[in-house]
Amino acid sequence: MKVLVLEDTVSHQVRMETTLAEIAEELGIDIQVQVTGKIKEFKKYIENGDVNQLYFLDIDIKGEETKGLEVAQFIRHHNPYAIIVFVTSKSEFATMTFKYKVSALDFINKDINNDAFKNRIKDSILYTKSTLIENTNMVDYFEYSYRGNDVRMPYNDILYIETTGSSHKLRIVGKNFLKEFYGTITDIQEKDQQSKRFFSPHKSYLVNIGNIVDYDKKNREIIFYENHRCPVTRLRVKYLKDIFENKGKRVDKA
Repeated sequence: MKVLVLEDTVSHQVRMETTLAEIAEELGIDIQVQVTGKIKEFKKYIENGDVNQLYFLDIDIKGEETKGLEVAQFIRHHNPYAIIVFVTSKSEFATMTFKYKVSALDFINKDINNDAFKNRIKDSILYTKSTLIENTNMVDYFEYSYRGNDVRMPYNDILYIETTGSSHKLRIVGKNFLKEFYGTITDIQEKDQQSKRFFSPHKSYLVNIGNIVDYDKKNREIIFYENHRCPVTRLRVKYLKDIFENKGKRVDKA
């Protein structure tokens, strides 16, 4: 299990690390913890990390009272499956989590005693363990590894994958989220030869066949959920027709 902690006070960083280490030992699970008080560093972890992670956030960072809430929005944009827990002494901001629409699991007050604090943290760990780790067999996941960088998320939530303009860096366009990761279109295609979950309509794109909704013949574009679109080259339209025939649809309409 990977846990990211945003906390700018050293004493609270130590408290979180100690508490998480104790819980990991008690539960007999591996918890990989990253702790930082730097927003830029934390965002880099988010952009480069796995989709399924647990985040503990302070709200007041470097004197900015709602910075943690803004970071939570950033997390939710990149990671729709994130489990977010606020750990803060700013209890008056609890109701603001609804305004920021980040779907936090819990709001833990730093001022509670150590036993109560540990129990609340443990509850979050157990919830993450049961929902994101033990239920993996119930969900069909896209799992991809490239040069030591891993990505894992449900196929059903991937619309398409596109190049970013940066060498060996791709972007997943999903249902209500974007996720950048390291890899190449060619490498994913090679690893997808058996399952054939993706179709390449263009050298810069891989689309999730299961989430294709329609085809815009006039603009030569594949249409997805909420009108997301990507281009199809003239030479690839034939293969797209085959896909639609397998779905029981026609692709020759305008």
